[in-house]
Amino acid sequence: AGFYGAGEFYIVKSDTVTIQGRFKGTRFTAGLAAINKVVVGGPFLQGHRIEVGCLEDDDFAVDDFQLRAFPSVYQLQDVGAVINYTSEGAVVDKATEPWDKHIVRMALPLGVRLEVFRWVNYVDVRLTMPRQPNQDGVCSNFNNATADDSTEAIYTRIGARVPQGELLFKHHMPISVTPTEEQLLKVCPAERISWAKAECTKSFGNLRRSPSTAEVKLCMLDICYGDEENLLAKAKSLGFVPDMFFK
Repeated sequence: AGFYGAGEFYIVKSDTVTIQGRFKGTRFTAGLAAINKVVVGGPFLQGHRIEVGCLEDDDFAVDDFQLRAFPSVYQLQDVGAVINYTSEGAVVDKATEPWDKHIVRMALPLGVRLEVFRWVNYVDVRLTMPRQPNQDGVCSNFNNATADDSTEAIYTRIGARVPQGELLFKHHMPISVTPTEEQLLKVCPAERISWAKAECTKSFGNLRRSPSTAEVKLCMLDICYGDEENLLAKAKSLGFVPDMFFK
């Protein structure tokens, strides 16, 4: 499943563990979204909240206490969590290997292991964990049935974005549709775009308000192109991305 529109998503939604991600476009991706920040909470942390953003945002906090020292180790002794901030570790994307590494490595309760690689304007994430009760989200529902791991299937089950009442971030970020995203929507087949609009309208039912035009369009983008492994490359091949984005 692919998620290219901006907004706040459930990476993991379960009865015990909650991990949310803020997906945001960058100037290097022509506005198509990458993970900008993650936040961890839920009953397994007993009220604690861990937030890690990209270097540009300068946001790495535990219970709103900003962690600045690098390298460093931070412990939440009441829940047995250990957070290492280090430059040592194998990267998710080999293309980032030459870059200076700022890795937040979390050993959390219930066997949850989360690594967040902080780059200038986005983060990479590596997550390993046992399946939790009623688990779903961007990382799938772990039911060993790949047929229901599509973007639209996930949206149908848990909604297209995290509603305000469930948000671990302090606020929703403002979103807009970029020129590249508008062009991609225009070339999505008519049958699929019509179906995507209907699905997205239903998927925003959990917001308890009418979604904005931008929210619906970005949801439609996700459904239209959720099967694409590299939508940026496709957009470039269609002439929707100026060469400046690749320099």
